Amino acid sequence: MRDFQEKIIDDSILEKMSLENVFNIFNDNVFPMLDEEEREYCRDLQEFCLNLDPKIDKSKDVYVLFPELGKRGYMQRINLWKDFKPYGMKKEILLATHMSMLDPQLELARLASGILCGNPTFHYFKHGGTNEEIRKVQDELMSGEKVGCIGITEPSQGSDAVNMKTICTKTEEGDIIYNGEKVYTTNGPKADYFCTYAVYDSEKPRKTMVQSMISRDMGVETNRLNISSVPRVHIAHTILDNVRIPKEYILADNGEGYVRLFEGLVPERLGIMGSGIGICWAGLIYGIIYTNLRKQFGQEVIKFEGVGFGLAELLSKCTAATSLALQAATIYDEKVLFADEINKDAEKWVAGVSSQGKYYVSKLTHEVCYEVQQHSGGISLTDNTPIDELMDTSKIEEVIGGARNIQLFIIQNQLRRYKSLL
Repeated sequence: MRDFQEKIIDDSILEKMSLENVFNIFNDNVFPMLDEEEREYCRDLQEFCLNLDPKIDKSKDVYVLFPELGKRGYMQRINLWKDFKPYGMKKEILLATHMSMLDPQLELARLASGILCGNPTFHYFKHGGTNEEIRKVQDELMSGEKVGCIGITEPSQGSDAVNMKTICTKTEEGDIIYNGEKVYTTNGPKADYFCTYAVYDSEKPRKTMVQSMISRDMGVETNRLNISSVPRVHIAHTILDNVRIPKEYILADNGEGYVRLFEGLVPERLGIMGSGIGICWAGLIYGIIYTNLRKQFGQEVIKFEGVGFGLAELLSKCTAATSLALQAATIYDEKVLFADEINKDAEKWVAGVSSQGKYYVSKLTHEVCYEVQQHSGGISLTDNTPIDELMDTSKIEEVIGGARNIQLFIIQNQLRRYKSLL
């Protein structure tokens, strides 16, 4: 049982506000969308989460839990690492969903380390890379022994990330020297590795972008930002002052960094959808449990239409969002990730839907948590339920991977292209 600053929730309700009951209600709603292999994968995830849950100390940073995830290959599941199966985008969506239901702050940090920093190491080998130093980095990140982060956003370059100001120069030995700053580096103050982008020529970023894996001991400086929404996750202002990166740590050079940047965006945004769906289901289900048990005016609160109808609407939206994410992941797996030959139409469709889905799901996380708090009342603002932590983490979900309006801008550009069909 969690330690509360001051316990006011009724014991009979608290007993039912369990992760096991959350999973039971989740399974009732989502398992019909899954095949038997996927259901078995979820059962394994749930057993793992139920065993880990009592070990989570909400007064400590999430990073102490990374090795526990690594032992089961749960730092990411898009790519095959060692012999951990099953894997693929759909498995990653389900992993992210369960991790968010377990601990949304842990999931945020896992996403940044395992996907945003870890995924580029898999792309490196996919594109013919052979350096064993990167294999070592990959193993350390996937095992949870080391912490990773990604460096894209800069103080002056947020949504316009391509036109970055971090400059790199190449030495005679083939090493690269970075100079610049990055901000909102999730995990940055705790990170051992920084997958970071820079350009040789800021006037020609697409043709000169570089992607490198920087080790902290190469001279990276990080200062923690005060972001109160996720106190157990460290987010940084990252300073690169003449940081020299050995050529063995260059993942993509001479404009290929730009290609890799966008190659990583689709799995990143689909993964964020999975994280958000977990927040949606957790927030909604805790609200369902509480309002089914809490009584006012002589009856359960959920029987009042003002509460029950609102939760019913949220359930409909959560089901729709989950269906969209699973379908997008299925198409990505079948026609892109595991295809002998990539289906270009499907690849383009998934890229568009990843923005649509990221927009819809991240917005929905906020709506679900906010509305559940209204339906559940004051108890949901305290530490007696997980709902307020889910609400706080939803703020980060709306911004990470491209804020709401940048997703709409991308979608708008898709609409404008239809003029050519007229």
